[in-house]
Amino acid sequence: MAVFFPGVILGIALSVTILWNRIEATRYYFTGAKYEPFHGLRCPVMIGPTEKGTVAAVFNNPTDEADNFFYRAEISGKAFSTRQVEDKIMVPPHHTKTVQLAVDANDVDLMFFIFVKMSILPNSVHRSQEAVCGILIINILGLTGAQITGIALCLSFLGIASGLGLWQQTGTKTDQDIRRATQTLGLAVLLTLFAASMGWWILGMALSAITILLLVISLRLTIE
Repeated sequence: MAVFFPGVILGIALSVTILWNRIEATRYYFTGAKYEPFHGLRCPVMIGPTEKGTVAAVFNNPTDEADNFFYRAEISGKAFSTRQVEDKIMVPPHHTKTVQLAVDANDVDLMFFIFVKMSILPNSVHRSQEAVCGILIINILGLTGAQITGIALCLSFLGIASGLGLWQQTGTKTDQDIRRATQTLGLAVLLTLFAASMGWWILGMALSAITILLLVISLRLTIE
């Protein structure tokens, strides 16, 4: 299981990072007011300290009439000195348009986070909408955030798949409990990654707790 458990730990670490970003962003911008969620905000999970990251807002108009989106983007800064970008964009019927915003280390707050809040003003077509996201600033061997995320994701998938495959080939009948535990653990890690990536942060938190518990159980069974 030399490749399986490192893959599991990488998957858990990536899931927790995604969830941590979202939780910190929600706390950062919390006002008590509730609006409909805006599903078009796209943020990188992490970026390097010298890297310029790109935040995208995807405006989708599924209606039969043109829609003018009046939006306000708030981007964090040191000591809560946020900057704002306000504009509007017209989206034809059944079309999608994207707005991109640049972020970098100058936008860091709370030591190593960049936070973004996108607010959509209401009109005759849609209600007020809102979304937040967090980006972790991390420095690993000078790699970009996308490279770190991609490598961690690939190594996690490869470690879990390879570990389970080797276990199936070499395991004995007396190892049934360990095999079932590791199979469940591998599935739980993949589900946690999926939930975190989709922004289902409450489900992701629950699955993270279950995954960590399964990891402890699997390690104990393997050692015994």
